[in-house]
Amino acid sequence: MDYIKFSMSRQSQDERSCGFARIVGFLMVQGAIDCTHVALRALPHTGEVFRNRKGYHFLNVQLACDHRQMILAVNARYPGSCHDAFILRDSSVPRQFQPPHEGRAWLIGDKGYGVAPWLMTPLHNPTNPAEQRYNISYIATRTIVEQTIMVLKQHFCCLNRSGGAFQYSPDRVSIFTVVCCMLHNLTIMRGSAGIHDSPQEDDDDEEEDEQFQPRRRQFAAARAAHQRLVVHRFQ
Repeated sequence: MDYIKFSMSRQSQDERSCGFARIVGFLMVQGAIDCTHVALRALPHTGEVFRNRKGYHFLNVQLACDHRQMILAVNARYPGSCHDAFILRDSSVPRQFQPPHEGRAWLIGDKGYGVAPWLMTPLHNPTNPAEQRYNISYIATRTIVEQTIMVLKQHFCCLNRSGGAFQYSPDRVSIFTVVCCMLHNLTIMRGSAGIHDSPQEDDDDEEEDEQFQPRRRQFAAARAAHQRLVVHRFQ
């Protein structure tokens, strides 16, 4: 049995799309994505790459979840200095939204992520009622990933810094994190309810350079996808 699986079958897409739409009416959503910190003790060979601005060492763990708080994908391989957007680009998640699924579905992510036609992020300066309604719907829909992280860390205190840092190597902590995510999904499969609460957001934006022409084109396509959604759904 696959305990962590991001299926893009028609049935799975329909179930997730309907499930997210029931939250507050945001259509075509296939998942919400965010990163969370899992603390580990400083080891001589880990270096500064694992240290964050608060001074502790951690893994930056990417999670994508569905409307039921089931974890669809987890990436626990990266140190704390890696930006959320880099982890997403280097993960298997973007492939889920390439042809033949391109244009038919999207993820919800926070402002720290880069832009893509399949990734819906908040509008920074909404200028009309439709854009304001989009942002309200976006915020309510994205809350599901914050709740999922909260539930995961409440059920598995070893992932929560309040329970102390892992006393193992980053590779082992990565394995423990993925196993906790598998057990989280198994709990939901067996009918245990989640806990609803919200943690915090982070982070920064992307830099640009003349060599990033493809990213500029991607940005234009993403803005167009945002605009179509705002006009057709929230007008």
